[in-house]
Amino acid sequence: MERKAKFAMNTISILGIIFFCMGIVFMAFGIGFTALSQEEMGLVFLWSFGGTGLSFLLIGIVFLLMTIKKKSIHTRLLQSGSYILAEISGVTLNYNIRVNGKSPYVVECRYQDGSGNVHIFKSSCLFFDPYPLLKSQTVKVYVEGENYKHYYVDIDEILPKVIRH
Repeated sequence: MERKAKFAMNTISILGIIFFCMGIVFMAFGIGFTALSQEEMGLVFLWSFGGTGLSFLLIGIVFLLMTIKKKSIHTRLLQSGSYILAEISGVTLNYNIRVNGKSPYVVECRYQDGSGNVHIFKSSCLFFDPYPLLKSQTVKVYVEGENYKHYYVDIDEILPKVIRH
């Protein structure tokens, strides 16, 4: 069975969707008004609304492509099966993000390679405290060979399925 990384809506993907939709609306308004108007005023609307819409559309596409690329990297890492076992060093709050006034939790883990270097990895954001639910103190971190720049912490493997009501 092929494993795929779970898709989580993050800030970049939400902004990408918003900018993409706004770009389409602004471009449609600028082009539509220009088509209805035979005056020079139509060109002003085309340049102002169409240009703004094109800018929003391009920003939205870039944000969505970044999200798709990150998900494809995580899926590729999971499917390659190459992982290291990292020791969970703690569960912390990510104060850089706030949703409804609450910050999500992040599981931090560390791995010491053969050269003695210590690598710190962080899981994706979790909106519940995972510490009491952890089944193990080690977690699989999928990596690209010796390159630890791209990684995926498989936190779902050591957590039970959590259903929020």
